[in-house]
Amino acid sequence: MAFRVTDSNTNSSSVSRINSHRAQISTLQERLATGKRINRPSDDPFGAEAVINIRTSQNEIRQFKRNAEAVNLQLGAADESIGSYQNLVDRIKTLISQGLSDTTTQEGRNSIATEVEALRERVLSVANQKYDGEYLFGGVRQSEPPFDPTTGLPSALPTSSRHVQIEPGTNAISAGVTADTFLSDAVSDIFADLDAAVTALRGTGDPVADRAALQNSFARAEVYSELSNSARSRIGAIVNITESAIERLSGDFLSFDQRASNIEDADFAETVVELTESQSALEATLQMIANGRRSLFDYLR
Repeated sequence: MAFRVTDSNTNSSSVSRINSHRAQISTLQERLATGKRINRPSDDPFGAEAVINIRTSQNEIRQFKRNAEAVNLQLGAADESIGSYQNLVDRIKTLISQGLSDTTTQEGRNSIATEVEALRERVLSVANQKYDGEYLFGGVRQSEPPFDPTTGLPSALPTSSRHVQIEPGTNAISAGVTADTFLSDAVSDIFADLDAAVTALRGTGDPVADRAALQNSFARAEVYSELSNSARSRIGAIVNITESAIERLSGDFLSFDQRASNIEDADFAETVVELTESQSALEATLQMIANGRRSLFDYLR
């Protein structure tokens, strides 16, 4: 039985081929314009899903990196503050030594006491320093300052260092140190010891007791120097952790970026070749139709 190909079938087939070529050309031109092989999920459903998963992982990495950088900045501020505090303690030790000297007159001791009081206020300012709206050395307790701004008495509320997770799949790390770790110990705190030093410098009427009190204040100042050194060492160790984490996170982000690029980016040279071939195929199809059936052009219009 013979089959006859009608003009309608021929026209439909020709239009389909032309539209297919034009769609392919449009897709390839879009790839060249955007530099992307996948511009919409329908271009490659599996590839698009893989890229979405990669971008989700990158967003997670970006947040962890922000956490690590924020902790790093806070630690830098804490280290700087404790460094200034150490300078204050060094000056306090010098002044107490002068107060212990037999050549220092009572008038001189009174002047020293006044300066120690001023230094005490500066130490209190360090203890209650704020960073980004929160107490730098307050730890998890942010409802009140570590030490009373007027009396210098330590807060009765317990506290501990805040912990922040800076890498996926790892434990949270300490975000700093609390004021009590370098401004006090089981014996006393620096404000009580400075108050005792000021009282001894101004004299209680018992020179022997006053000298003993000053000697104790000097020894306590040495303790606070050691405590601040230990605090800065802890901060330095945490900074090393955060900087290493930031470096790893940056590397992971770039690695994911490369993986996404391998999936969704277009190969420029390959795309140009495909575009040239598709344009040639379209021209050949149009030429073939023009030579065979003029009426098809009328149909296409």
